[in-house]
Amino acid sequence: MKVKRRIMLLSIGILGAVVLCAYGFFAMGSEAVVDGTVTVFQLGLIFGIGIRALIEIIKLRMVIKDDRKLKMLYNKENDERLKLIRSKSGMPMLMITSILMLIAAIISGYFNTVVFSTLVIAAMVQLLLGLIVKVYYMKTM
Repeated sequence: MKVKRRIMLLSIGILGAVVLCAYGFFAMGSEAVVDGTVTVFQLGLIFGIGIRALIEIIKLRMVIKDDRKLKMLYNKENDERLKLIRSKSGMPMLMITSILMLIAAIISGYFNTVVFSTLVIAAMVQLLLGLIVKVYYMKTM
């Protein structure tokens, strides 16, 4: 049930990415675009999120078909060592705030270029630092 729920949420994410890409594509020729570079980055980011969600849906559909793979996914998600590493590095909340910052950057890019750049850089630095902390805990634990 959890895997099917994930597939549904990812499908909604893909639909949102398609709508945003279509809007961005049609807005490129209008006066709504402040800077071409920002728009191209926005479209690339949205397109990347959509492709990532599509890849995840394909993986989850393959897992649903095979009980062995489903059991391996369950074991991987419930591994106590990985849970401890994720909690020590603050990964769940760090990932959520970074994604929200990127979504805010995409939205703010239509209005202000400076805010867009600041949010993207802050989200990338936050993700990089989280990755460094996670790698450190993976080596020490």
